[in-house]
Amino acid sequence: MTDKKWMAVSFLVLVVFTYFLVSFVSQTMTIKHITGRLKGDPQLTMSERHIVLVEQEQGHPYWQLVERGATDAAEANHIAIECIGPVRNNMAEQLKLLEKAIASKVDGIIVQGLNHEQFTPVINKAVEAGIPVITVDADAPSSKRLSFVGTDNLEAGKRQGELVVRSTGGTGKIGVIIGSDKAENQLERLEGIKHVIGEYPGLHIEEVRSSNISLIEAIQQSAEMLQRNPEITTMVGTSATDALGILQAAKSLKRSDIKIIGFDDLPETIEAIRSGDIVATIVQQPYRMGEQSVELLQRYFNGDALSNEYFTRADIMDAAAVAGGMNP
Repeated sequence: MTDKKWMAVSFLVLVVFTYFLVSFVSQTMTIKHITGRLKGDPQLTMSERHIVLVEQEQGHPYWQLVERGATDAAEANHIAIECIGPVRNNMAEQLKLLEKAIASKVDGIIVQGLNHEQFTPVINKAVEAGIPVITVDADAPSSKRLSFVGTDNLEAGKRQGELVVRSTGGTGKIGVIIGSDKAENQLERLEGIKHVIGEYPGLHIEEVRSSNISLIEAIQQSAEMLQRNPEITTMVGTSATDALGILQAAKSLKRSDIKIIGFDDLPETIEAIRSGDIVATIVQQPYRMGEQSVELLQRYFNGDALSNEYFTRADIMDAAAVAGGMNP
């Protein structure tokens, strides 16, 4: 056999051997993959999980904490997570993003719930498509969502009402700025405030307005409310930037007599409590909300049964707590 023929035969044998080797490895990996899926091997299945967090508003300090908690938990559980949301609070945009997540056939969805006739059917659509949905921060209780993770907002509102009683002595006119008149969490907080205030004949809520989760609107709505109702001496805000908006409005109107009670612990809010400009605030656990939502999806993927609701802590932060270095 000539050298050229020998080289051709050797090359052909090498090609055939390589083909069978690659085929064998590929089939082995495929069998291992299928077996792993059937056994529920987390090393094989978790890397395939893809979930989406649909936020109320991207870039908002509160939702950045929710996102950080969800992202950290996803990384710990080997789950791919995509965090999306409107640039500014907008229910129509949230619905579009939720529809997009459903169309992408993701493995799970975490979304800020809205108890609204347009929102609930879309959550139900996801569940009916086999996509588990967990609501976070605000619930959609009439939907088919799997679980809710967040503050017990009715109780948190009651605590705000108790702060009003404590700071006023049980008499006075009150104004309330809520983050949204469509979000279940905001309405529950308002209900809690009204429940406590209703027990004191000397206290009366003069007006309630919505800030639409916007600092600028919180300032504008607060200023208009105070101008329209100069007898108001206590203002309550139920979302993160409402108290700061109230404070700016009060300062612009030179109303240093206004007692302000807020919600959440933005650095500016804590500084205002320290300086005496805000009486107190209710502190939520947004990082834990995001973290626990992902952990619950992980448990669901593993076949665990979940409860209907998971409440995270809510604490009062006042001047004494700030001075004592309270760490919620």
